[in-house]
Amino acid sequence: MIYFCSQANRRELVLQSQALNGIDYLEVLGAPGCGEQLAVTFLKDVSALGLTAANVSITGGTAVHATAVEPVEGEPKALTVDLDRGGDFSTYTFALVAAAQADEPPTGAEAEAPPAGVDPQLASIEFSFKAGCPTPADCLPSECCPSSLPAPPDINYLAKDYPGFLQVMLDRLAVLTPAWTETHAADLGVAIAEALAYAADRLSYQQDAVSTEAYLGTARSRISLRRHARLVDYQIGEGCNARTLVAVTTSVEELPIPAGTLFFLGAPGLPCAARLGEPLAEQLAQSTQPVFSAMQERVLHVAHNEIQLYTWADSDCCLPQGATQATLEGTLSELSAGDMLIFEEVLGPDTGQPEDADPAHRCAVCLTAVRGTATVGDPAIVDPLTGTPVTQIAWAAADALAFPLCISSTAHAEPGSKPIAGVSVARANVVPADHGVWLSAPGEDLGTVPALPPAPVASAGCNCGAEGASAPLPRFYPSLEQSPLTFSVPYEAAGSAAAFLSPDDADARPEIEVRSDDGHAWQAAEPDLLSEGPGGRAFVPEIEYDGTVSLRFGDGRYGMAPDPGLSFSAVYRVGGGGAGNIGRDALAHAVLPAAYVPPPQAIVAVRNPLPATGGVDPETMEHIRQFAPFSFQTQQRCVTEADYAQMTEALTGGLPARGTLRWTGSWYTAFVSIDPTQLTAAIRSETSGGLEGLRMMGTDVAVEAAVIVGLAIELWICVDSQHLRGDVYDALMEIFVSGDRCDGTPGLLDAASFSFGQTVYASPLVAAAQAVEGVVSVRLSKLTRFDAPWVDGVAEGCLRMGRLDIPRCDNDPNHLDRGTFALALDGGR
Repeated sequence: MIYFCSQANRRELVLQSQALNGIDYLEVLGAPGCGEQLAVTFLKDVSALGLTAANVSITGGTAVHATAVEPVEGEPKALTVDLDRGGDFSTYTFALVAAAQADEPPTGAEAEAPPAGVDPQLASIEFSFKAGCPTPADCLPSECCPSSLPAPPDINYLAKDYPGFLQVMLDRLAVLTPAWTETHAADLGVAIAEALAYAADRLSYQQDAVSTEAYLGTARSRISLRRHARLVDYQIGEGCNARTLVAVTTSVEELPIPAGTLFFLGAPGLPCAARLGEPLAEQLAQSTQPVFSAMQERVLHVAHNEIQLYTWADSDCCLPQGATQATLEGTLSELSAGDMLIFEEVLGPDTGQPEDADPAHRCAVCLTAVRGTATVGDPAIVDPLTGTPVTQIAWAAADALAFPLCISSTAHAEPGSKPIAGVSVARANVVPADHGVWLSAPGEDLGTVPALPPAPVASAGCNCGAEGASAPLPRFYPSLEQSPLTFSVPYEAAGSAAAFLSPDDADARPEIEVRSDDGHAWQAAEPDLLSEGPGGRAFVPEIEYDGTVSLRFGDGRYGMAPDPGLSFSAVYRVGGGGAGNIGRDALAHAVLPAAYVPPPQAIVAVRNPLPATGGVDPETMEHIRQFAPFSFQTQQRCVTEADYAQMTEALTGGLPARGTLRWTGSWYTAFVSIDPTQLTAAIRSETSGGLEGLRMMGTDVAVEAAVIVGLAIELWICVDSQHLRGDVYDALMEIFVSGDRCDGTPGLLDAASFSFGQTVYASPLVAAAQAVEGVVSVRLSKLTRFDAPWVDGVAEGCLRMGRLDIPRCDNDPNHLDRGTFALALDGGR
C-alpha cells in the first residue's frame, strides 16, 4: 500500500469483479502472543488459487517462514498457514507472491508480484503476533491525512517557579480569551490558575530534587549521602553515646540499683534520689540536660562506699605508674572479678585537706582477680604482723595506672612531721551508665501501612514464558517524633575499664525496638538490608541532617515488606553524641523505677568521679563528601617490601615489622621480620594467614624473627668532689636503664627506643650523662656490637645497623646478648 485513504472502495470493487480475489483479514491462532499458525480469510472462494507455502512471504522482525498451507473445512474463503516459529513485537507483513519457477527464478519486481487472480492491492496485509496481548486501547489503527500544523503558542518554557508559571498561564489566557480581564484573587479563573501554578511549582521542585540528590556533590539530604556512600563501601558514622561510671553512696546493706535507673545532672536544693512519678522525678524530667541510664543492675554494699588501700604498716606509700595490683583494707567478700573500681585522691598529699586533692588523680580499673580468702570456707587473709584482714586485687594491663597514686604522705605545712593516711581511696559501689533515656511503653505509634497502590495499566507486553512485573509496594516510611536516636556500644563488649570508657563508635548500634500489631518484633539492621532474606523482619534507621530518624523496611526480596493494614509502634532511646561528654562530678540525682521497694533515702550521694567519655556526634554531610569517594582506595594487596611491612603492622596491632623480598631459587619469597621478643606462635600464625590473602601471585610469604644486636656501651665519668659517687651512679643508671619511676619516663636505652636499622650515635649518650648533677666530665670509652666487636663506634661516632638489625642494650645479666651498659666513675666522695 502506497497511500492511506479514508474511504476504502477497493474491497467493494474486487467483490464485484469476476476475475480477482484478495485478502479480507488475518488472525493469529494459538496462545496470545505466542501463536505459530495464521488463519487468512479471503473475499471469495480461495480454492481456485491453488496457494502453497511457496506463495507466502512473511517479512518484519525475527525471520518467520511458512511451512504449510491448508484449507479450512467448511470455510471455502479461509486458509491456515503453519509457521516454523512465532514472531516478536514487530509489525509483520503477510504477502502472497507468485511461486518461483525452477528454471527461471523471478527477479526484481517479478519476485513481489502476486499470484494470478489476486488483486495486487489486497495481496498483502500487516499484522502483529502480539495482537492478542492485553492493551488499554483499541487495536484498530486510526490514521488520517495530516493537516497543516498551527503555529506554536508563544510560551516561556524557562519558567521554573510559582510566579513564573502563574504569569505564563495568565498570558496564555489573555491570548485565548481576550474578553476575560479579571485580576482579582477571589475570581474563580484566577484561583484555578494559581492552583495549577502551585501544582506545577511542586512538580518542578520534585524534578529538581531528583537531579540534585542523584550526585554526591550536590545532594542536600544526609540520607541520600548515606546511600551514595554505601555504593563505594563506605559506612558513615551515626555517632555514639557517652558513658561514665557513677559512684553511689548507700546507707543500706545490699541495696539494689536496677538497670535503667536514671541519673540527672545536679540541681541545687533537690534531694538525692526519688522514684518515677514523684515530684522530684517530674521536675528533673523537665530538664534539657543529658540524662544517663544504668547499663546493668548492681547491688551496693556499705563497705564499698569508701575502701582504704592497705600499706602494710608503712608510710609515705604510693601505687607506682603502671601498677596492676593493690591491697585493700578489710575482707571484701562481695568483690569479684569483672567489677569496676575507682581510685580517687581525696586529700591533698602535702596538706591533708580535701580541697587540695588533685581531681586529675582519679582512674577506673576492671578487676581480673580478687583474693580475700584462700578458698570458700577458709579464713580471711590477714596481715600476720598486725592481724588486719586484707583483700588483694588485680586488674588488666589495659587499666594500668597512668600516674603514681599517693596512698599516704607526710605534711610539712606546720612545724614537725604530720603523717597523712587515706590520701587516696577506692570506691566499689560503681554503676556503669550511658547517655540516653528510653521512651515509656507502649511506645510511639508509627502509623499503619497504607493500602497497595493501583496496579499499573496492562500494556502490550506479553513475553512468552516470562514472569509478569512485580506488584507495587505501599509507601511506608515512618519517622520518629523525637531525636536524636541513641547509638550505643553493648556493655558486654567492654573487657576493661579503659575499653568501657573509650568505646569504638563503629560498634555502636541503634537503641530501638519496633513491634507490629500482629505480635512480631522487627529488628534494626546495620548497615543495610542486603544480608536480610525475604522473610527477615528488619528495618534500617536513616538519619537526616537535622536528626530526624526515618525507618526504611524491606521490599520483599531484601527484608520482609510490611503488609498493608499492619500497624507499628516503636520504643527507643533518645540522647547521644558529644553533648553527653559531661565533666566529672556533674551527676547528682538518681531516679529509680516506680516499683522500687527500698526507700530512695537509702541513697546518700550520687556522683561521677570521672568525666563521661566516648560521645561522638553523627558524621557531618561535608565529612561524608570529603571521605566517601576515597574509601574504596584502601589497599588490599602487598607488592613492595614496604607493603608487607605496613600490612604486618596492621595485622599485629602495631608491632614494628620489616619486609624483604628474596629470590629463593624459582620464585620470590616475602620475608616479614618481627622483633623476636614479641614474636609468639599466635602472632606468627595470624600474620602468615593474614598476608596469604594479600600477597602477590607467585610470591610466597614467610614470617621470621628480626636480628637482635646487643650493644656494649661503657662511659668514664668524672664526679664532682662535693657529690657522693653512689648518688651519681644511681642517677646515671636511672637515666640510661631503669627510667624515672615517679613520672614514668623510660630510660634512654629502653627497648622501645630502638627500631629496625636505627643508627646508634655517641653524642646523645654523652649529652645525657653530662646533664646529670655532679658529673664534671664524660668520656665514651666503649661503643661496639657483640656480634662484631672489632667495630669501633667511639672512633666513628656511631654504630650503623643493617636493615633487619634491631639494636638493644637492656643491661640484663640474664640476657647479656641483648647488650651491656657499664659505668666507670672517678672522683667524688
